[in-house]
Amino acid sequence: MIQRLFYAFMISFTLCWPASAQSDDVKIAVAANLLPALQEIEQLFEKKYNTQITLISASSGKLTAQILNGAPYDIFIAADMQYPEKVYEEGHAQSDPEVLVQGKLIFWSKQEINDGAIADALKNKGVKSIAVAQPELAPYGKRAKDWLEENQLYQSVSEKIVFGENVGQVNQYIRSGTVEAAFTAISAMHAPELQNTGYWYPLEIRSGDADSLNHGMVLLTNAESEPEAINQFLEFINSPVADDVFLEFGYDVP
Repeated sequence: MIQRLFYAFMISFTLCWPASAQSDDVKIAVAANLLPALQEIEQLFEKKYNTQITLISASSGKLTAQILNGAPYDIFIAADMQYPEKVYEEGHAQSDPEVLVQGKLIFWSKQEINDGAIADALKNKGVKSIAVAQPELAPYGKRAKDWLEENQLYQSVSEKIVFGENVGQVNQYIRSGTVEAAFTAISAMHAPELQNTGYWYPLEIRSGDADSLNHGMVLLTNAESEPEAINQFLEFINSPVADDVFLEFGYDVP
């Protein structure tokens, strides 16, 4: 309820923006793991409103750097709250970020793993490459590294790791069959192009920040799009229609 009230406030706030330097579409910087869900939400939104959405997808870290350097995005949706919080602290957001959805880390394997013995499978000589998003830029990469370290595997399998810039690139490795294993977001398991590819195993991580897969959204000070269009999107992404899409892709909606 607090989250819904927050965006109701932001909607009324954006109506006060000046009409200058406004563009026709809403520009949304979105973490790579959220892209498949946002693409579906984009289609539903554009059917309802005569407004175009432009999705700019990359790792949360890379998008943060772009925003801090003045990228003209309207809304930022990150896979880890630390990134929109940094954007806010640096004066590039109109108010505190709020949790939109919660994600989950998942392990993918080209071959079925008996009894879910992932640690043993990773050490197997048949697994020559393991895709992981860059831990320094991508929250799912950091959480994958946390899991490997918790299970005392990171050093022993480090030579097998193939780093992707973000979860989207990790998913490309899965789709192309160029790796035998991968750590990615649960949304990959629900993406149509990956649903029937390999085997999927949800993971739990004991160490670190328990809230590090809270995905946050924030309205940016650099927003240049029509206030009405931004208002419409803020309402829509917090609606039951959008919630259903997020649930379809395996996210939890707080």
